[in-house]
Amino acid sequence: MNEDYVTVLKTYNLGTIAIAKSLLSDAEIDFTVKNENFGSIYNGFYSVSGFIEIQVRQPDAETALEMLEELQQDSDEPDDDQEEEDISQEVNDQ
Repeated sequence: MNEDYVTVLKTYNLGTIAIAKSLLSDAEIDFTVKNENFGSIYNGFYSVSGFIEIQVRQPDAETALEMLEELQQDSDEPDDDQEEEDISQEVNDQ
């Protein structure tokens, strides 16, 4: 069975991704991480190139969004309410 996955968290912050993965695993919510390995080591520092996204199956999206709401607000993304609305709209459209 191939269910659609939807994005519930987008961030550059690897620490935020680690916490989100732990929370979702503890809640036994299946998830996938998109773009997690798109980074590079430059001058001894790890640099992420682009957003890392956590995606969950559509039936788990509302629960996951509620669980990760605080992480989304605390992530290192630019403070853009439209981005959060886009993610919520994507979940509702599915």
